[in-house]
Amino acid sequence: MTDQRDAHPDETAAPAHEAGPEPQAQASTGPRARELPSDGHILDESLSRLAATGPEFRGGLSNHGPMAAEALVRLGRADGIEPWLDGYMRRLEGVPGVTGRITDQTWREALGEPRRVADWERYLRDQFAGEPWQQVLARWWSRLLPGVAAAATHGIIRTSHAARSLAQAPSGERLAELARGLAYWAASYLELPGSPRTTGHLNLSEAVDGLPVAAGPVQPGLITIRLRTALAAEPRFPGAVSALRPPADVPADMLELARTFARIFLIYGRTQPIDFLHAVTAPVAARSVLGLLPAELARPTHDALWQVAAGLYSGYAVDAVEEPLPDADPLTPDAVTERAVAADDVHAFKMTEACLRVYSESPDPVLLHAAARASELLGRD
Repeated sequence: MTDQRDAHPDETAAPAHEAGPEPQAQASTGPRARELPSDGHILDESLSRLAATGPEFRGGLSNHGPMAAEALVRLGRADGIEPWLDGYMRRLEGVPGVTGRITDQTWREALGEPRRVADWERYLRDQFAGEPWQQVLARWWSRLLPGVAAAATHGIIRTSHAARSLAQAPSGERLAELARGLAYWAASYLELPGSPRTTGHLNLSEAVDGLPVAAGPVQPGLITIRLRTALAAEPRFPGAVSALRPPADVPADMLELARTFARIFLIYGRTQPIDFLHAVTAPVAARSVLGLLPAELARPTHDALWQVAAGLYSGYAVDAVEEPLPDADPLTPDAVTERAVAADDVHAFKMTEACLRVYSESPDPVLLHAAARASELLGRD
C-alpha cells in the first residue's frame, strides 16, 4: 500500500505511550491563518465524497484526495477543490471490504496487512466513538510511529492532514477521515532497518553527508519496495541514522529537517521528484500536529521522520543527477501557489503547502524554489 507516480508507481511496534495526557496546544495553521467557514464546508463536502473511495488505486498508488483537498484549503484555494475532485475521483477505486475483526488483543498481528485496511478503519472508528479523539490519536501515533515508512509516508501525512483540520473545525467528516488515515498507516505499517533513535554528535548537514547511498540502479516500482530492498542490503544505514545528534528543540529541528531536504530536492530531485519530495512533505505534516500530541512523543516523532527522510535519500540518490541551486530570485508565495494550482498535480499541491508552511516561519528562498520546481516537474503538459 503506497504511492508514487503514474509512470513509476510507489508504503512490529512496541508501544512507547499508550493513552497520553492532554495535548500540548493547537496545531500550527501554516500558510493561511484561519479556515473560512465556507472553506470548511467545501472541505467537509469533499471528505464526504471521498469516503466512498479506497486508500489506493491502480495497484499501489495512494489516494491523495483528502490530503490534496486540505492542502488547497490551506493555500486559500478551496474554490478549486470541487472541479479538481470531479476529475480526480474518476481515477479512484472503491472501499475495500471487511475481512475480519481486529481487537485489543490482536491488533499487532494486523499491522502491515494491506488487505485489512477496512478492518482497521472499523476498529479505530469504534475507539473514536468511545473516547476523545486526541486521546485515540496519541495512543495510535505512538504505536504506529516506528512504522512511519508506511505507504511511502502517506500514512502519517494523511493522518496529520486529518488531525490538524479536525483540531481547527471539528466535524463528523473530519473525524471519519482521521480514522481512515490511521487505518491506512496501520495497514501499511513498515519499519526501516535499525533504530531511529538519534544518539550521535553530528549536526544535520554532517549526518546527511554521512548517509550511505544504496546500490543501484533504481528499478521502476513502489517506493516501499525500494526502501525494503535497498536499505536491507546497506549495513551502514542504521549507524548513519543514529549518528545525528539528538534534537535540542524538536519543532526547530524539524523545521531544519524540512529546509535541508527541500534543498536536497532541488539538487537531486529532477529525475525522481516524487521520491525526494516526501522527505519534505512528511516531516512538515508531522510537525504541524506536534501541538496536538503529548510532549513525550515529540522526540520520537523527530527521530522517525529523520530516519525515513534519510532512507529516501539513501535509496534514491544513486541515480540522481546533481545540479546547482537556482540563483535567480524566487517566485512570490502567491505566484508559487498559482503555479501549483495550474500544475493540477496532487504532489505539487502538497509540496507547495508544506514549503509555504515552513516559509511562513523561516523565509528561506530555497523553499519557494522547491515548491516551484515541484510544480514544474509534476504539472500537466
